[in-house]
Amino acid sequence: MAVIRGSLPAFATSVPVIVIGAGAAGALAALAAREAGAKVLVLDRDSSPAGATGSSSGMIPAAGTRAQQAREIDDTPERFAADIQSKSSGRSAAHLVEAYTRTSAETLNWLESTCGLSFELVDGVPPGHGVPRMHALAERGGTSLLSALYRALAARGVRLQPSSRVTDLYVDADQRVRGVRVQRGREAIDIGCSALVVATNGFAGNVELVSRHLPDVRALPFAGHEGSQGDALLWGGELGAAIEDIDGFQAHSSVVMPQRLQLPWALMSEGAIQVNRQGERFGNEHEGYSESALFVLAQPDGIAFNIYDERIHEVGLGMPNYPEAVTKGLIKRGTTLRDLADALGIERGGLEQTIALVNALALDEDMDEFGRTFRAAQMILGPYYGVQVTGALLGTEGGLAIDARGRVLRPDQSVLPNLLAAGGAARGISGDAGGGYLEGNGLLAAVVGGYLAGRTAAELAY
Repeated sequence: MAVIRGSLPAFATSVPVIVIGAGAAGALAALAAREAGAKVLVLDRDSSPAGATGSSSGMIPAAGTRAQQAREIDDTPERFAADIQSKSSGRSAAHLVEAYTRTSAETLNWLESTCGLSFELVDGVPPGHGVPRMHALAERGGTSLLSALYRALAARGVRLQPSSRVTDLYVDADQRVRGVRVQRGREAIDIGCSALVVATNGFAGNVELVSRHLPDVRALPFAGHEGSQGDALLWGGELGAAIEDIDGFQAHSSVVMPQRLQLPWALMSEGAIQVNRQGERFGNEHEGYSESALFVLAQPDGIAFNIYDERIHEVGLGMPNYPEAVTKGLIKRGTTLRDLADALGIERGGLEQTIALVNALALDEDMDEFGRTFRAAQMILGPYYGVQVTGALLGTEGGLAIDARGRVLRPDQSVLPNLLAAGGAARGISGDAGGGYLEGNGLLAAVVGGYLAGRTAAELAY
């Protein structure tokens, strides 16, 4: 990965806007730029593009949407922003939080009215959110979201080239990106551009960068997208861009390995609990799933078990990824707690004692030693369900500093002429620690950040 300065090559072809990366951020940037009148080329390193979005829940948080209004749910960008800042203890980038929450409903409404997508409001309130604000397509999951976005790209004549790894950027004396070098098999092609959007994800898949910047989480298994190699970080460093929130990360404490399947943490809000192999709880499951991953890793063998009942199981069937876990036989069922304990390899007595204590707390609507309050309507009653999970690293929150329009910034806050970043390539909105990640922050930054960066790229193109 390099930034090449000096004389420019004879570009084989040129296009006003190039987008690197075809996850949600790149797809939204391409759609927005095309809708604003620019011709766009999307380049992705994978033969079957998916990005981090492909393994995500596909649920996008937004405030003040048509779907919320139809359900008479009172939500505002200000309330949404307050929830984000509360989770990160006020350490999230205020200008990005304001821009993303303010534009979230506009982006989803635009995807519906202009691109033909149709979002439903997902039932339930994930931990940290004040009201229901997760939106998803009827066919849940990140792959379904990407498929819909790719259909919209094709309908608008946006060219998406898979198996096209961008290795180098060509930059002139004014720090303006003039083109890219693309490796396609054994062939290297130089393509010129007027504006470049980097949507290459973060650096969670780069062992050396994780060890350098996030030593506390390097023991977590990686369950994100393999393309998260820090390309944007490396290019940005050479261009003199500012890097922010480098200590921030997104982990998940309910991942089935080796399938890398992320199970919905929202089931904890419905009454599910986590235990270790001794059947003991070890934390407050109503905290965020990112910071809880390290607590899971600290358990014997680095594993935990999600435990719940049939009522919660039925809720899970309507959530992303959970039905896949059921189909693959990962979810175990027991008529009694002993049956479930034996199926999962948990100590029988420990699990029975824990469920008895949880139900006693629920009956009294009392708080436990970890600060979680249980509700009578959420007692865990048979038949019982459970699944073995672990904590895993999904992504990083540190990235290129950007303004509210997606333009990459230098340390003095001046703007690089025509370089934009979105999604994991850019600074996130969870602050500089794992505990700041609020469920949905990643797709919010990808979808809305991509939308804003794409519109800006079209303005810069000529």
